[in-house]
Amino acid sequence: MVSSPTETRVPDPPVGADIAVSDFDRRIASRKAVVGIVGLGYTGLPLATGFAAAGFSVVGLDTDAEKINAIVRGESYLPDVSDLELEELHPRLSVGTSPDTMAVVDAVVVCVPTPTSDGVADLSHVDEALAAVVPHLRPGTLLVLQSTIPPGTTSAAARRLASEGGIRIGVDLYLAMAPERINPANADGWRMNNTPKLVGGFTAECTRRATMLFEQVCERVHPVSSPEVAELAKVFENTFRLVNIALTLELSDLCRQLRIPVREVIDAAATKPYGFLAHYPGPGVGGECIPVDPLFLQPLAKLAGTDLSLVQAAHRRIAERPSQVIDRIGELLVARGRTIQQARVLIVGVSYKEGVADLRNAPALDIIRGLRRRGAMVSYYDPLVPSMVLDGQAVPVASWTPKELSAQDCVVLVTPHNRIAADPHWSAAPLVLDTRNVLASAENVEIL
Repeated sequence: MVSSPTETRVPDPPVGADIAVSDFDRRIASRKAVVGIVGLGYTGLPLATGFAAAGFSVVGLDTDAEKINAIVRGESYLPDVSDLELEELHPRLSVGTSPDTMAVVDAVVVCVPTPTSDGVADLSHVDEALAAVVPHLRPGTLLVLQSTIPPGTTSAAARRLASEGGIRIGVDLYLAMAPERINPANADGWRMNNTPKLVGGFTAECTRRATMLFEQVCERVHPVSSPEVAELAKVFENTFRLVNIALTLELSDLCRQLRIPVREVIDAAATKPYGFLAHYPGPGVGGECIPVDPLFLQPLAKLAGTDLSLVQAAHRRIAERPSQVIDRIGELLVARGRTIQQARVLIVGVSYKEGVADLRNAPALDIIRGLRRRGAMVSYYDPLVPSMVLDGQAVPVASWTPKELSAQDCVVLVTPHNRIAADPHWSAAPLVLDTRNVLASAENVEIL
């Protein structure tokens, strides 16, 4: 249950706590502090390597033994962390699956996922991480939640720790919220170190300590007045993108009917130097941020006696997009004397975005499901996803060759990895559906 964002704050610790404050400051400034990272996924591992590169000893914790073993071997499973980085940082980075390793840390950052279940935030990973780690922390440790969470979650955790464990937040344990802003495989130069970091603590001293910690690895840290501000800012960032992407889908449909190139329209609008931020249409939205985070607001809106009709409409519009792709495939096949039933359809790119192998909420999955239900023979090509099982059934892997493309009834570009949009093989396919509006115009290419 999501709590109200209006919470009573405990007062900051008295002057007698200055000794502990000074010791924390000295250990951070001298790089003698040990930093713990709970959850070594897309946000946790880059953060761990960032602190290790800054000279801190880092203890990483994850329940996935395969990730732990890969790190120990010096093999990265993320596009934003190289094998060389892991090898160079090995002396300062230790990892394991046992939470008792957190007994040595001065600060710990929780970076576990927060999916949704039936449209409601599933905080089980966060709750389990806190339950596992907090009993091992020393008095005075800084605990930071970096996972994307609904407003009120940090304060609810503070109350729970106080009632169940007698822990005084701001005295025995310092608690703050500092949401992640990682964009996996970002091609525009934005990384953890140069992306501004938000920090909101349960007390002013919690905020100060968390700010000092992240100043060691981030060029700019922006403190806010409360954890709720930090929590809601993160959710709103992705809600902003959800609404604007939904708007581009509307524009895309209009442009197709008017025979106007949608990307040229958006690029033209983007020449305005203020008041416009370009978003581009596609086959849907995936990952664990944009399609998920806005749902965190629905219970809060209901609790507040209001609604978020625009957000709800945007979410529905994006959720419908994979079905629209399938309908468009059917329409194009019928125009060529075929039907989806028994048609050979090749999906190109199945991960949710370029440059990553992440399949979470990827629109390609719903496209494949829908095509299967309608009797199509579906295969896929993705250089980052060597094999895939969907709903217990393997999806055949195709080769990227002119012969393979020419044997298809329809080739669908979903995720254009590695500049594949410029590859000449597209001309071999009898029919191509470009869901991203990125392929060069050709007689065999249709847009969504």
